[in-house]
Amino acid sequence: MSENIDNIELRSEKVRNIIGQIPPRIIRVGITVIFFIIIGLLIGSYYFKYEYIIKSTALVEQSQDTTKIQISVPANEIGTVKEGQKVILSFDNIPNVYNEKVAVKIQSIPKRINISEDGGFYIAEIVITGKLQSENYNEINIDDKIEVNAEIVCGKISFFDKITEPFRSILKTKD
Repeated sequence: MSENIDNIELRSEKVRNIIGQIPPRIIRVGITVIFFIIIGLLIGSYYFKYEYIIKSTALVEQSQDTTKIQISVPANEIGTVKEGQKVILSFDNIPNVYNEKVAVKIQSIPKRINISEDGGFYIAEIVITGKLQSENYNEINIDDKIEVNAEIVCGKISFFDKITEPFRSILKTKD
């Protein structure tokens, strides 16, 4: 009796066609839904923007009333960094210093790339005359040359622009 349950035959040709084939209408509707979802994501990626920040390091050296800051900008990000952009220096990597941040602006970016084992970097320079003051209004005095974390705020960018930027830069170099 168990052999008869497992051995089901479909004798009708119409039943075999219905079970063995996916209806074309379901396929068309599924493809259309997937198409509209992809178009919606592309349109959304063009209009929705996010704050683009480059994380790097900076060397800070202070002598008397002058503070010299050298920010390492990754070579592949140099196209998004411009003079006058905001840089946030964070002293969180220094022992016993927490939540001290200094906001400065990039003054110059030399056209010279420095290549080492760590990678290729441009060095953006900032010179501040007068007292160095944190965002918490604390005066900062630096005895030695120190390395701190730096975040370069490049402004808002859409995800679509971020994805297509390498292709646009390739097309620019060919012209």
